[in-house]
Amino acid sequence: MVGKSSHGIHTEISDLKRDVLHILDLIPLSTSSVAPTFSIAAAYGVMVSLAGSQAIMATFLTALPFLLTAFIFRQFNIHYPNAGASYHWGTKIIGRKFGSFQAWIITLAYFFSIPPIVVPAGEYTLALLYSLGLISYNAYSSQLYVAIMGIIWVIIATIPLILGAKPTARFTEAFLVIEIIILSLFLGFGLTHFKVVNPFSFNWFFDTKVNWSGVILAMIVATTIVDGWEIDSYSSEESKKPKQWPGLSGIIGLLSVLMIYGITMPLMTIETPLNLLSQSVDPLFTWAQGIIPSYSWLIDLAVLLSTASSLWLTAFILSRAWYAMARDNLLPSFFGWVHEGFGSPWMNIFIISGLNILLNVLMLLSPSVQSFFTMVLSAAGIFLAMEFFLDSISGIVFFWLKHRPMGKENSKEHIHWIYRIISILASVGLGLIIILGLYFSPQTIGQSFIYIFLGLISFSIVFVYLSRKIKVRDFI
Repeated sequence: MVGKSSHGIHTEISDLKRDVLHILDLIPLSTSSVAPTFSIAAAYGVMVSLAGSQAIMATFLTALPFLLTAFIFRQFNIHYPNAGASYHWGTKIIGRKFGSFQAWIITLAYFFSIPPIVVPAGEYTLALLYSLGLISYNAYSSQLYVAIMGIIWVIIATIPLILGAKPTARFTEAFLVIEIIILSLFLGFGLTHFKVVNPFSFNWFFDTKVNWSGVILAMIVATTIVDGWEIDSYSSEESKKPKQWPGLSGIIGLLSVLMIYGITMPLMTIETPLNLLSQSVDPLFTWAQGIIPSYSWLIDLAVLLSTASSLWLTAFILSRAWYAMARDNLLPSFFGWVHEGFGSPWMNIFIISGLNILLNVLMLLSPSVQSFFTMVLSAAGIFLAMEFFLDSISGIVFFWLKHRPMGKENSKEHIHWIYRIISILASVGLGLIIILGLYFSPQTIGQSFIYIFLGLISFSIVFVYLSRKIKVRDFI
């Protein structure tokens, strides 16, 4: 223990603030962390360019193993609520080396997930200001201004994170309410003023006669729009009922977002030419312009609110994971320093913000900003799929080998057969996404992506070596 300052800023590892998040906080956190409006705006155009109208199928095919994994998360939270969530479960169930490898994957998954939020945050801010006539077209199209606005959003996102879990939840809830109201208004108008450009087809949801390489690559992108619901697991130590609510609220959040996708994506596809969707950096705005042109700027506002929430909530997940790793001696102790008053891991939040500002600058200096962005987005998708794949492996070990209810070790009726099957199906589905994604990635992303991926994976050896120092600490 190093000590603390007179301003309440701990320079020691202490407990996060306990008993602050209700399930009515956790559900909005899980929903908003997936960021439905931002996800559609940022990813659907890319997915349509890869898979055409089958981008909808790619979304729901990707969502299936993630939904199965959400049920595994529910059981893990019942048994092992912990701020480290996936990292802690892997360590507890399989071992220190597996847990340290998973810690590295989690770090890569969430760290690479933030820049693909920061860049659009800058773009959507400028788009909103341009729609309102507050800036010129030159400012709106300037990559420098995009980077500056992105940095401003990183700084803004740091504020609720430093203030702690409850203020973060309150900011998120306010933003989510406005986002859903605006999106609902446009969906209502789109449904009542129906115009058919592409006739509806059930093949959008499933069809075997498709360009599977495009669909697989669209599925890799889709991994970034069906994750985030797991934030409630990383919030378990700060929730009021850590063994009852985390996991359950994640399932509700994911199902809520999938319902939004199931309505919005087909409606956009029906009412907008595919070439316009695929070429747009914000296909949601492109669709809105075709519905109510004079009020389409409201969609930019909804997307911006969704983007802001997603930015600080993704950083929230990483901050809690790093806090747990520091507490278990896998990371230096300053990653676990907790503010006395706010109960937030303040030091690692500042580190996350600083690194993302640096990466935003590097992206600006890149010869091809779009290529750099695509590379980072694809890396985020691959490592997110790997994270949940490792969770499903933990599920196989837990439900097939280790789970025995206390006092009922020999009771066959308490063997969770359904979770045994779920864990296998989830691991197969996620494993296929990873393998096929890596196989097809050189066609669109480039061969260099494979080398970068292998290089990052090789660094996991360092974390496995450090795992010898882990001392796993249970929350309960």
